[in-house]
Amino acid sequence: MKKWLILLVLCLCNIILATPIQDRRIELDALSQLALALGLPADKNIIEEAQKHWLRKPGKERWELEEINPDQRLIVLNWAKKQGLFSDWKPSSEVYDKALILGATTSQMQKRLDHLKQLWIQGIRFDEIVWLTGDRPLDNRVDGLTELCHNESEAARIIFEEADLPEGMRNIPAFFVAVPMKIEGFSLKRPNTEDTIIAWLKTFPKPCKALFVSDQPFCGYQFAIIKANLPKEFLFDLVGQGVDPLSHPAAASITLDAIARWIYQEGLNNP
Repeated sequence: MKKWLILLVLCLCNIILATPIQDRRIELDALSQLALALGLPADKNIIEEAQKHWLRKPGKERWELEEINPDQRLIVLNWAKKQGLFSDWKPSSEVYDKALILGATTSQMQKRLDHLKQLWIQGIRFDEIVWLTGDRPLDNRVDGLTELCHNESEAARIIFEEADLPEGMRNIPAFFVAVPMKIEGFSLKRPNTEDTIIAWLKTFPKPCKALFVSDQPFCGYQFAIIKANLPKEFLFDLVGQGVDPLSHPAAASITLDAIARWIYQEGLNNP
């Protein structure tokens, strides 16, 4: 009976969208201008074309992307900067029930925790910290802590335990969600944002006011995923630290991948 109840709850989560405190959408006219500037066919479905040309290939990680040509890179970075895809996403409230840190590479998880710490120092309050992580094996190319642990979930615990946090924030209860790798055919696939949210919902959290923590340029598509998977009784915000796109050699490719995921999820949210 409990198993069926979980499935029913998860089905309803996908039908009835959660309630964002401040909604976030990509500007369709501006998106069309970007597609035209990059040579996508004007008479084709922009979501489908973005999946073909901007989305990274299956099995390829974000940090394995190669940069697009210099002219197109400049177009993408200028467009994304104008649209705020590299800017901070700030909280709209001072008090939340939970702060949920989305899993990522070790450097990004550290960045997200540091950002949450700064929000605490600025006066933002929450009663619990939740880490939404997966058992993705660490990769020496992008992850630290490889001599101390084996996967993202273990790394999140170490990052949190070793962090220099304000006393009040340190005394807040912390809850860790660690999602196993997924079996697909004869291979293993790492859990994604949606998998970790669904796993958290299976712990039956009470409806709350939630503050999710990501960073740019990933805030948009993760916002759309959260909106699609939380029950409507949950209020949520998503915050994320801005980024200097020039600091990453594949910034434009990574940004296009994030845009493709965002508009695809928005299409699912609004069929």
